[in-house]
Amino acid sequence: MSAPAMDRDQTYVYDPETCSFKEVETTWTDWAARAGQIVGLAVILTGLLFWGIDQQWIASPSEKTLRVENTALEQQLDRVNSRMTTLSARLDTLAKKDRTLYRRLFQMKPISEDVRQVGVGGADPYRQFDELGADTEALLKNTAQQLDKLERQMSLQKSSYKELYSVAKQRQDRLRQLPAIRPANGRVVSNYGMRDHPILKVRKMHEGIDFLLKRGTPVMVTAEGVVQRAEHNPGYGKVIEVKHPESEYMTRYAHLSEIPDKIYRGAEVQRGDTIGYSGNSGLSTGPHLHYEVRRLDGSALNPMRFLMPDMSPESYRTLERRTQQYRASAGGSASPASAR
Repeated sequence: MSAPAMDRDQTYVYDPETCSFKEVETTWTDWAARAGQIVGLAVILTGLLFWGIDQQWIASPSEKTLRVENTALEQQLDRVNSRMTTLSARLDTLAKKDRTLYRRLFQMKPISEDVRQVGVGGADPYRQFDELGADTEALLKNTAQQLDKLERQMSLQKSSYKELYSVAKQRQDRLRQLPAIRPANGRVVSNYGMRDHPILKVRKMHEGIDFLLKRGTPVMVTAEGVVQRAEHNPGYGKVIEVKHPESEYMTRYAHLSEIPDKIYRGAEVQRGDTIGYSGNSGLSTGPHLHYEVRRLDGSALNPMRFLMPDMSPESYRTLERRTQQYRASAGGSASPASAR
């Protein structure tokens, strides 16, 4: 026996006792509940649709302004990070010069790597950015890290330059009083060491060097100092001795033809000053300049060790003139040596 046909739009339930389907009658309450579900779902979907449209296309003027400002700030931070990276690289270059040039020049110990890394490591100082979005967090952390690195580098380099300046200032007087240039622009014809004396005809220590010069050639003092002696001596002829106490040296200029009135015992002289004129006085066989460098205890040293390569009197005067021109253009005051 065939089962009765069932309406597709009708609702049925199965009765196990009779082993048959029974039709469920739909009341107006059921229809109202269904209608409510449909209306509620429609309202929710409509709200979501309008929210999405508002977020994407119908933002308020203030929201649009904030978005533009945020984009501009992100771009600006990117540019700042790029510039900080460049500055950091330049500071690294300065640190390298500090380590390999300046400190080596002044014979100072380089800054240890432990000191250079001071303030690096430890607790995370950027945790305040952790609650932000991933992109914003990364950008702000990177900026803060770059700023901290620059601050460390600049602080360290500033301290280093202060130390270098202090050492340079302490050594400045010594450098000014260190015999360093040629006393005259002439050919060296007799070196330091043992030789046969041209007049006494005995083997004797030659405690200086001789420059072949025409009579009257200007003779320059080779370092800043104080005139210790300016007189005539039977052996040296007209001779000038200059004491350089800061460098613990003394220089001697002998066989001169003339000593200017301004050169006397106690007179202060600067490197490059003309202190006399070459001649043939004393035990000499011809016009020349005898030049010595000694320690303050009187022991003689080889003057060739103190001559800067190619630093003739003319070269030194040119260097002085250029230095004064540079100082004048930079707003500095000219040194008295520039007029000599």
